[in-house]
Amino acid sequence: MRSPKSLTLLTILFLLITGCATETKSRPIPTTMPVLTTLRPELTTTTTEKIIQRMAYVVQPGDTLGKIAKGFGVSVAELMLENGKEDTILGIGETLFIPPPSDESSD
Repeated sequence: MRSPKSLTLLTILFLLITGCATETKSRPIPTTMPVLTTLRPELTTTTTEKIIQRMAYVVQPGDTLGKIAKGFGVSVAELMLENGKEDTILGIGETLFIPPPSDESSD
């Protein structure tokens, strides 16, 4: 059996040989943008579903729900439903979310 002193010397010698006992080196600053990687690719999914994006519109003086709906090709009812409105009163500067046009001819 080895003495604790010889084990300590062996440990120090091992650390010196493997480079674990050296001072930590500073990492260079990356010159490129970091890349996001997936750590668990088996959990990655692919979808063929369309992503529906909704536009936001800020109400201007003189706007009505009818004018806005007609301008974006949607009905007043769809516009009200999309924005949770129970009445047709608009406020200047109010943001309305425009639903996708109801005609499905763009598929």
